[in-house]
Amino acid sequence: MPRLGHVRRIATVEVKRTARSLGDNRTQLAAVALTVAMLTVFAGAAAYVLVTAGETLRAGDLPEVPVPGGVVGLVRGGVGLGFVFLVVMSAIRTVGKRATVDEPAGLLLASPVRNVVPGVVCSELVLYLSWLLLPIAVLVTGFSYGARAPGVLLALPVVVLGVALPAIWLGYLLGLVGHHLVTRYPPLARNRTVLVAAAFVAYFALIFTGSFGEAVSLLFEPVQASPLSWYGDLLLLGAPAVSPSVVRAGLAVLATLALLPVLQVATVTVASFHWFSDPAREVEEDDEAVAAGTNALQGTGRLSVLTAPLLRPLDRPTRQVVRVAWIRTKRAPIKLLYLGYPLFAFLQQFAAIVETGRVPEHIPFLLGLYVAWGTAMAFTLNPLGDDSPVLPATLSSPLTGRQFVAGHVLAGVIPGLPVALVVVGVSAVVSPLSPTLAVAATAAGALATVLAPTLAAGIGVSFPRFGSVKVAGNRKAVVPSKTAMLVFSLALGAVAFGAAAAFVPLVREVAVGLLGLIVAFVTPWELSLAPGTVQPVGYAVVVASALAPVVSYRYAVQRYDSYTVD
Repeated sequence: MPRLGHVRRIATVEVKRTARSLGDNRTQLAAVALTVAMLTVFAGAAAYVLVTAGETLRAGDLPEVPVPGGVVGLVRGGVGLGFVFLVVMSAIRTVGKRATVDEPAGLLLASPVRNVVPGVVCSELVLYLSWLLLPIAVLVTGFSYGARAPGVLLALPVVVLGVALPAIWLGYLLGLVGHHLVTRYPPLARNRTVLVAAAFVAYFALIFTGSFGEAVSLLFEPVQASPLSWYGDLLLLGAPAVSPSVVRAGLAVLATLALLPVLQVATVTVASFHWFSDPAREVEEDDEAVAAGTNALQGTGRLSVLTAPLLRPLDRPTRQVVRVAWIRTKRAPIKLLYLGYPLFAFLQQFAAIVETGRVPEHIPFLLGLYVAWGTAMAFTLNPLGDDSPVLPATLSSPLTGRQFVAGHVLAGVIPGLPVALVVVGVSAVVSPLSPTLAVAATAAGALATVLAPTLAAGIGVSFPRFGSVKVAGNRKAVVPSKTAMLVFSLALGAVAFGAAAAFVPLVREVAVGLLGLIVAFVTPWELSLAPGTVQPVGYAVVVASALAPVVSYRYAVQRYDSYTVD
């Protein structure tokens, strides 16, 4: 059994370490605060509905609930799904971040594993509660107020602790097993990146096909039979007009008390085996990295053979810059993970496409813009930072600024152009666009893929990032700075808006309407413009967007040539 004093100190240290790392990253801190605020707002809206539901129960009118067990069965299913959700989230977080303890040489020597495991789990419990406790409290308070049942609110701490602690602990155990398999078992360790990509694709597939909702509905009734879902009975003991089971409420508490020792023994066993074992193929990976670096310098290897015809027209220094950029990305593909973030904004549209089988007319244009954005972000938005380990040697070499910048631009254009032609072309053909507009969309996507990396070059050298940052869990990579990402994204968005305002009447009408609303909101005056007044602005932006990549390219070349090595 663990020593509670040691567990408390370990948990306190882990919580402080997490809070400090979060406080050092203002962007992440703001994102967390915004997420909690949004969850609380949504919970407040749902609480309003629960107030009405509580008042209905207090009046003795039981609503018709299409769930076995009525209101009690509905709450049991909700508690059970909450348990499953916490298990899954804890397992994912453990695989990505928490499977390895911080400063293991000190922590694992200062305290036995039997104390470290519950300490880490308790710190994770505090972290999850900091996210979820306020929204849950708002929901339950709304129902308690409407039903005039303070006992529901008083039972909430026991229910939250009784469900969250074993769920997070079980997820931590499963995450340790998963992390051990993908880092210690050689076949999985060698293909870890492929597994992450497959999991990412599977997640999107669940969303697009509607399988996620189906899985939740299929799980709803089975989880009602879980003893931990019977905490729903404990929560409703003080509610009017319902008949929760006192026996089941007591069994739920006993289930938690019986499960914790089992989880402690199992997790300590797995953690002891995992934390004191070596990662698989560490020496071989180092050898492969050295070989890859040698191939990059010598221009040999499979990558060189495949790309030689494409790079043959270039001079030798430029070819080497392109090859190094590709090999660097191949060796650390985790740096490209952030390129998938914008796809979350299109989940609803992609799901609608899968359900209806119809591609909206604007999708080809959006896909062309996304491919151009991703191509530039991947290779051109941080050329100096990508070379940071060897930047002094690069700057002192005979490599000119033109060769350096052109190499990074071509590293994105060469793979991005065929992707743009295929993705935009296929989506344009299957969409309701006319043949002329389909060709125009494909051509626009290809042109944007060529010009976007050139535009990004000047922005990238103006706002470089030389240090690595955490991309996923404990994995670090050198990625473009937030300022460079923001400036480039706004610039590309302005170009897209200008082109749309110049050639699409509907965009002009929407722009004029939004401008009128903004003026009316911030001033006492009203602004009324004809949609045609926006068209010249669109043409001006299109002309500027044709000149901006040239200016950006020349500036990047001049900036590189002006660097000196002390």
